[in-house]
Amino acid sequence: MKNLERHPGITMHRIAVGGSIMGAVFALGTVLIFVIGLPASRWFLLGSALLGTGVAAVLCVWHKNNPVELADLHHPPSPDQTKRP
Repeated sequence: MKNLERHPGITMHRIAVGGSIMGAVFALGTVLIFVIGLPASRWFLLGSALLGTGVAAVLCVWHKNNPVELADLHHPPSPDQTKRP
């Protein structure tokens, strides 16, 4: 019997994808492969998209009502200024 070495195959951590439009195409293609290959993942994708949209909407509204300026991040208020009456 021949001594066959196993081929390591393609591993995801070896595929270099930058943060350009091709990175987005790669990410969307990967999601599409999983959605087509695993029908149960469709409900997970739908649920995660709805949850992500809801969280983004809440954060957007919260940041509009509570704006943060860069000066606030570099010079936090003193403890006596944070006390509320």
